[in-house]
Amino acid sequence: MPELGGPDTPLGGRRLLILFPHMVFPGGALNYTLRLAEYLISRGATVGIVTLRWDPVAISVPSGVEIISAEGPLTSSLVYWCAFLLWQKKIQRLIHDWKPDLLIPQVFPSNWWGWLYRRSCKVPLIWICHEPSAFIHSRQWIDALKPWWKRLLALSLRPIFRRIDIGLGRYSDAIIANSRFTARSVEHTYHRAVAGIAYPGIDASQYFSDNTKRENALITVAALSRFKNVDFLLRVFARLVQQRPDMVYHIVGHGDEAGRLEQLAEKLGITENVIFYGRVSDEMLPALYRRSRLFLHGAVDEPFGLAPLEAIACGTPVVAHKSGGPSEFVDDTCGRLIPSLDETEWAEIIEGFLQLLEDQPAYLGPVPELSRRFSWNYSFQPVLDSILSLSGHGQSYEQSFKKDTETHNQ
Repeated sequence: MPELGGPDTPLGGRRLLILFPHMVFPGGALNYTLRLAEYLISRGATVGIVTLRWDPVAISVPSGVEIISAEGPLTSSLVYWCAFLLWQKKIQRLIHDWKPDLLIPQVFPSNWWGWLYRRSCKVPLIWICHEPSAFIHSRQWIDALKPWWKRLLALSLRPIFRRIDIGLGRYSDAIIANSRFTARSVEHTYHRAVAGIAYPGIDASQYFSDNTKRENALITVAALSRFKNVDFLLRVFARLVQQRPDMVYHIVGHGDEAGRLEQLAEKLGITENVIFYGRVSDEMLPALYRRSRLFLHGAVDEPFGLAPLEAIACGTPVVAHKSGGPSEFVDDTCGRLIPSLDETEWAEIIEGFLQLLEDQPAYLGPVPELSRRFSWNYSFQPVLDSILSLSGHGQSYEQSFKKDTETHNQ
């Protein structure tokens, strides 16, 4: 058995507490968090996760991870925000009772939980930023809120929340971003340089290319929200069907826009060509990737984009908007990046790409370098490095903030 504190277990029993808003619905950020917890345990740490609510039936956790639930409402609810100070007090008590050596908050508002606790208790804190909160910093996200009163409330609170968020951000001892795109957003918003990039990873034992026969099909995997531009992709697909009437479009995901998207498919006359799957199992998803010829990704300024990466690992090239995280791993060897949201341009590029794939069936073979670069162990190395560098129990906060402030003021 490896010796704690040795090269195999460098964290040597440190108590690391991850903060995450709620563990109720599966999603990319939650999967990232659970993988991180598993990784930290493998490196010798004792790991807990403080969350406002956990559904153990819907969300299973790695062995050895302790879940500390406040049994509260969803953080997206008005009930939570009306009683924010009460829930913050309860969360701070849960953190205090667990006695962590270091805090690792994730997505909003768990970063606020950690920053507010860090302000009064000198426990080192590493914020893993998936994106600066869209609720605060993205006008596009606010404009998409429904019903109207939520949109109005968010707009009225935005200046206050923005000031609070930027002010609290200084209580991060280190910030880790999930992509270079997110790192630039952090630097622009908080005037802080990130300590490293910890990309989301893929499981090479699950996502890999094989000899599965490709169908005449395209695929998109995404939350069915306005920001994913699945409606745009449906209109592009309708143009493709005019030339390829037997083509099928697999759409995997769920969300508030599901009903509207199904109605749009009917309006476009492509209902028989489009399959809406909703959620699918972890076993079914890689199989769908391998059966499809292309993966379509229409989101603009996506912080990372794990689904396109999974598709490439399964040997399925990607066509994506030229922005955000996908631009960091999609190139001409594994797909196409398009700088616009022009339906005609997309349809022409996809049609040309499909013809190329018909002429070159082995266009995208095994991708060992991608699987290595985006393995979870490789991705989380910057997190481990930051944890080990903060062995001074939080003194680096004052040093790093002073340095970043001086740099910003030059």
